[in-house]
Amino acid sequence: MIKKQYILGLLTALLFASCSNDEKTVFINVDDNGSPVNPTPTLTLKEKAKFKIGAAVKMKDLQNETNFKNAVLKHYSQITAEYEMKMASIWTSATAYNYTAGDYLTTFAKDNNLEIHGHTLVWYDSFPEWFKNAKYDSIAFETKVKIYITDVVGHYKGKVKSWDVVNEVFADGGALRNEAVINPLFKDPIGFYGRCFKYAKAADPDAKLFYNDYSVVFDAGKRAAIKKMVTRFKANGVPIDGVGDQFHYATDTNRQTMKTGFTDLASTGLLIHISELDIKVNTAKSDSYVFNDVEQQKQSETYKYITTMYEELPQNQKFAISTWGVTDKYTWLTSFWHSKEYPLLLDADYNKKPAYQGFLDGLK
Repeated sequence: MIKKQYILGLLTALLFASCSNDEKTVFINVDDNGSPVNPTPTLTLKEKAKFKIGAAVKMKDLQNETNFKNAVLKHYSQITAEYEMKMASIWTSATAYNYTAGDYLTTFAKDNNLEIHGHTLVWYDSFPEWFKNAKYDSIAFETKVKIYITDVVGHYKGKVKSWDVVNEVFADGGALRNEAVINPLFKDPIGFYGRCFKYAKAADPDAKLFYNDYSVVFDAGKRAAIKKMVTRFKANGVPIDGVGDQFHYATDTNRQTMKTGFTDLASTGLLIHISELDIKVNTAKSDSYVFNDVEQQKQSETYKYITTMYEELPQNQKFAISTWGVTDKYTWLTSFWHSKEYPLLLDADYNKKPAYQGFLDGLK
């Protein structure tokens, strides 16, 4: 104890002696052996996680708002284009592609040591109007799609590290989605989707290729259909690397059902991507909803449960957890769900919410 007090006194004296009148006095904490003690810095998500932490972004937000760009760079190690790399955004005519936004994002990612996940090559809801109006038969349709996949994946070869090749094939319950673009053309739509994976693989053999959908861990029928498709793909040499569940869930989502479904999904042995994570809090869509401390804590606990659950995966199946947005200021849910909704990790002023700490605490 005498030694500690002596050192403290000596350090204090030295500090006072070296300070001019207008300088601040700095006190140094020391342990029982007299060694300086530095407080443990709080890690960011990307610093703590042993897998990629992603966020969906829009080019205009990165360009126009410094706080948005800084938040992405501080907390995330991967980005997904929220809409600029979907087919309807890129494929402007039968003879032209618009790569402007996608190129901006890939350059931003490269310049800042981020990975970029491509979303999405084939989605029934993102075929451009000119393409749908062309009324192609199945052969011409697939020929055009093959060219598109080959060109786009080839354009981003080595830059986009992974792709959602196919998005949202199955309806709730597990039947093929009753959409008007693909199903009417093909006797075997799943076979067509499998060939899309092969076209992507040929264009960039190093890219990881995913199937992406929503409610996967909650909808047993949809999950069974996805697993059946994966089994067929593996048997037929279709190069699928992973499955994404979007995870647009809520604070009142049943956790045991989530865990059971997640374990079942992981039984595919593929990479697992929580691909579009946000957690709704205003579950009743109430105009009088208040996001108070109790509600914030419920959201924090939900995020922690999800990241803890993800960490229980075998290490070789962990791909990324990606939030669908960065800040509550820009979330699709305020227009799609309710104006009083606060689903992300940072508030509208880019402050960390309790949800951020919950996410962080769930990481190993």
